[in-house]
Amino acid sequence: MKNLSETSFEISIERYTGDLSEVADYLDGFKFQTLTQIAPYKNNNIWTALSIHGYGSEPSDIYKPGFANKDFNVDSKLQWTSLCNDPVMKPICEIIFQLPCEFERIRFMKLAAGKSLRKHNDNIDQDIESKKLIRLHVPIRTNKDVVFTIFDSDEDHVGQKLNLKAGRYYYLDVTKPHSVINNSSVDRYHLILDCYMDSQLKEIL
Repeated sequence: MKNLSETSFEISIERYTGDLSEVADYLDGFKFQTLTQIAPYKNNNIWTALSIHGYGSEPSDIYKPGFANKDFNVDSKLQWTSLCNDPVMKPICEIIFQLPCEFERIRFMKLAAGKSLRKHNDNIDQDIESKKLIRLHVPIRTNKDVVFTIFDSDEDHVGQKLNLKAGRYYYLDVTKPHSVINNSSVDRYHLILDCYMDSQLKEIL
């Protein structure tokens, strides 16, 4: 893989330079929803999520139709969740609405302190695989001990290691294999935005 820095994956949109620590501290108080459909992370607290825009009105409504087991009721209509009503989320709204696109799901993804996600890809979602949706990352809480590695293929055992920065917008092709390790003592939070591809979005990628 080419020796690229994390700036090579940033998109052409102004970085958020405000303080996001209050948002992260607020998220520390939430019980995140387990990503039960993704092996090998079923029913554990390594990789979890909260919804700010999705198929349901509650932060726990992280799934989309066809991607949840029978134990979960999934609304058919996209909507903003109750998280949006809290004043502490104002910086997140500013981050979201800088993007010139329509949104599908928008979630906070937590990787627990001291934990890692082994190499995988997001091809489970056909809208991501077909590029109907583009998945953008904005780190909310991260540090030098959190490393995102993206690989050219399943056969690539080295990959490109990235130390993503808070408040910056990244497009990482998650249909390619990738892994994440959180070697720090705090939970890592990313805002993950699934955006419908259109001409405006294409211009800034």
